[in-house]
Amino acid sequence: MVRFKELSMPMTQALAEHAESRQLVLSDEMPAWLTHSVNLPSQSLLGKLLGHKANRTDRDKEHDVLVVLHTTHVIIVTSGEKRGTSALSLPIEHATIRVGSALETAFSSVEDAGFTLGGFPGDHGKSGTFYIGLGTEPAGAECAEAIRAAITDAKNP
Repeated sequence: MVRFKELSMPMTQALAEHAESRQLVLSDEMPAWLTHSVNLPSQSLLGKLLGHKANRTDRDKEHDVLVVLHTTHVIIVTSGEKRGTSALSLPIEHATIRVGSALETAFSSVEDAGFTLGGFPGDHGKSGTFYIGLGTEPAGAECAEAIRAAITDAKNP
């Protein structure tokens, strides 16, 4: 877990502004996790020849994602050189969670990939989603389980 004082100034500012604009009171005691993602070079022959990255839609070579488990919301802050820094949140009672991509079905594999948080306003009557990559460290599984438990508890008071 990470403490807010350990965050970069842009992430701290985006988190504070977002929370204030939604009347969400923050506490350094709230569970929070910070991930750092690196967009590695493509492994395909053509991708290597053309100098592409593994995720061609991501303009950043690397970026950070902060996940904060507020008492009523999940707050996400992203920061990268080209994407800038921004924050969004979702009421826990409206959230859904699923492991990795739509192709993965077992929640037990969460430590290998990450999870997709759903329930954000989306397009064409469908809810939006946000993928959070976690890696294989124990903190990744801890984050996913804490978010899953909070969502389950909120929907089953």
